[in-house]
Amino acid sequence: MIQTSIAEPMLSKLEWKVISLAFNEATECGCGSFEEPSRLGGAVRRAFNWITGIEPSRPLADPKLESLRRFACETRRHGRPAKDLAPALIEHGFSAGQVQAVALLSTH
Repeated sequence: MIQTSIAEPMLSKLEWKVISLAFNEATECGCGSFEEPSRLGGAVRRAFNWITGIEPSRPLADPKLESLRRFACETRRHGRPAKDLAPALIEHGFSAGQVQAVALLSTH
């Protein structure tokens, strides 16, 4: 058996579930934007949701997991790493190796 000195990036079971959720969102309905809509935009969105029954995805309560979800979803959706979202992952304590691993997995 060959030993390597490079540690594999480990994610928790919950983090893997969040990545799975992000992949589903990317293929089903997009990643959603969580910016506050204008009053008119909010009314139009509510009317659309009421008529169609389609609800946009809501942000996760944990900011760390929400950053992971958005990064994985946007990366999967566009087929390239969402570089503008990567710094938030680092700020939340993910290592550069973990971010690279999620980006690699998300683009395939």
